[in-house]
Amino acid sequence: YHKLGLAITDEQHRFGVQQRGALNQKGESPHTLVMTATPIPRTLALILYGDLDVSIIDELPPGRQKIDTMAVSSGYRERIYKFIEKQVQDGRQAYVICPMIEENEKREVQSVLNYTEELQQKLNQCNVQCVHGKMKPKEKQEIMDAFAKGEIHVLVSTTVIEVGINVPNAVIMLI
Repeated sequence: YHKLGLAITDEQHRFGVQQRGALNQKGESPHTLVMTATPIPRTLALILYGDLDVSIIDELPPGRQKIDTMAVSSGYRERIYKFIEKQVQDGRQAYVICPMIEENEKREVQSVLNYTEELQQKLNQCNVQCVHGKMKPKEKQEIMDAFAKGEIHVLVSTTVIEVGINVPNAVIMLI
């Protein structure tokens, strides 16, 4: 692009300064729109001290349903598993997000690989699969496509699925 007029960056915290700067070099001062729900410190500084205007979206799009968010302890796991099973029986799907691919002795969190195995046993009537960043792109895409088609009921993943996958039938996200 040699005459770029508009550069839009969604999830701007995932792009580096140099990457965003490279887009700005693709034209004569292209208009730039950066979007994020989690601004990085540099962006906040530009808002306060630089030349960065802010727009805030503080309402849901028309027709958008309210999202219920709940924080529960691990003591609710069996109840959550039953809820997920009920949703799958009703034709819906679920995401389960884990912070790590493999176990780490320094952190007390469950890995994608181990939690997938656990859920495959607990939710034995459900097709439970996992996807993570160390997988080959083709394998990741096949699993994500199968989830989008409804062939996989529960997708266990790292944050690799944060951007770029939209499955309206997935009504639960367990983190």
